[in-house]
Amino acid sequence: MIAKKISQWLSEASTIIFAISLIVSIAPNRVLAAQKVTFQYGAASHSVSIQELEHFVTTGETTPAIDFLIKSSEQNPETVRWMLAQQFPVDTQLVNNLLNTPPGEYFLSQTSDVVNTHSENANVRALRGAVVTSASDDSYVSFLELLQNYPTQHVYVDAKKLAKTRRDIMTSIEEIQNYIIIPLRFVRELFPGY
Repeated sequence: MIAKKISQWLSEASTIIFAISLIVSIAPNRVLAAQKVTFQYGAASHSVSIQELEHFVTTGETTPAIDFLIKSSEQNPETVRWMLAQQFPVDTQLVNNLLNTPPGEYFLSQTSDVVNTHSENANVRALRGAVVTSASDDSYVSFLELLQNYPTQHVYVDAKKLAKTRRDIMTSIEEIQNYIIIPLRFVRELFPGY
């Protein structure tokens, strides 16, 4: 009698475990992935689905929600589309190692002011997971991919801070290029075949 109940319980448990495994294997990236993004502009906010953003990046066609966001932020639609789709090459193992160091934690902490869960809980871990997941499939990360792989169903983006961060990053890139170009020219003059 007891052996029959245990056998029946094991059979039911294995069926449930098999069903859960099947669901996770069919849609591993969507089980815990963002479905909606809320862009905040100070006190105002507006939400769009990840599907709308994907469609916009792929086709250039907007939806009423995306039109509203573009008009509210006074941005050129093609600039927004480019910002969402722009890919940056990333070595998955290297980025994972770097994001687990104190400077990497600091970077994630600062970035989580722009992209976050809105609850202050686990923002750094969520962002690290989104970056590593985004890089793991093709060694590239885009802002859209980061949003797609964010491990909560709802992600929040502070649009004002995003614009400022973008300006800061562009300024930093220009400064870094200036520091690299001059020594690189010097090396090329010394070693013409280099």
